[in-house]
Amino acid sequence: MGRLKITPIIDQQAIKARCRYRMGTGVSFPANLVELTQEGARIEGISRQLGPRDKLTISFGGLSAIDAEVQWIERGQAAHLRFINPLYPAVHIFVLARLRGAHFEVHRPRPKPVFRACC
Repeated sequence: MGRLKITPIIDQQAIKARCRYRMGTGVSFPANLVELTQEGARIEGISRQLGPRDKLTISFGGLSAIDAEVQWIERGQAAHLRFINPLYPAVHIFVLARLRGAHFEVHRPRPKPVFRACC
């Protein structure tokens, strides 16, 4: 079987994606993801008082919850998070492309026709 070629088509725009964060097993809160690196993220519009070193989980881009720690708070409205386990480079690129509006097309090589002698 041949290899699949996946080609991202990316619309150039700033990351403005919805995300949800949760402390412990409590209720999750909505926020806006505005920056994303392999090591962490910045969220805005936080609706709960967070402090440095608070542990939480954050979900975005179709990924399961990621454990993170609050590094700093900006005017009580934004938080910079450090992921406990950084994202793998391939996952980071995929999520960035997806959050920027990429559509992924899978191109499968056409199988060669098989000719058989009959009789």
